[in-house]
Amino acid sequence: MSRRWILRMIVAVAVVLSVNGNAFAQAMNEELMARLIKYTLDHKEGTGTLASHVCKVLNLCDGTADMPFKHSVADSTERNAKHFFGFNPATGPRDIVFVVITDKAATLEAYLTDKTGRLRAAAISENRVARLITNESAAAKFKAELALFAKEAAEQLPPTR
Repeated sequence: MSRRWILRMIVAVAVVLSVNGNAFAQAMNEELMARLIKYTLDHKEGTGTLASHVCKVLNLCDGTADMPFKHSVADSTERNAKHFFGFNPATGPRDIVFVVITDKAATLEAYLTDKTGRLRAAAISENRVARLITNESAAAKFKAELALFAKEAAEQLPPTR
């Protein structure tokens, strides 16, 4: 094994273990996803919209109007960023979107998934211009979002069973 390969593996392990500065990040699973969905459905204040240009590139709307977005906001957000978990209340949680808004709403990242937690599509919007990005380039940030919400669900939300 080369020294370079060993260093890459150490960096990869460090990234996985230190998502948002938390060693041993909580992994998302079916139960934690169910807790988030239940909380979001029951949470009365978490209703807004997902911008039409973002929902269009994710193929969730035709782009003529913003999509209704039932959402929850992460408590442990870093400065200058807000993290959302949500879905269209009309269709329910079959299409789940994690959204990160940074830079005073100039940059928005959106990750489309479902109850399995598998990344289906990712988009970035800068100055209200949205474009798809590859799942490979979005994977690390998506995993960080999953870990952030999994940690909060595990620590703050009651079991669904």
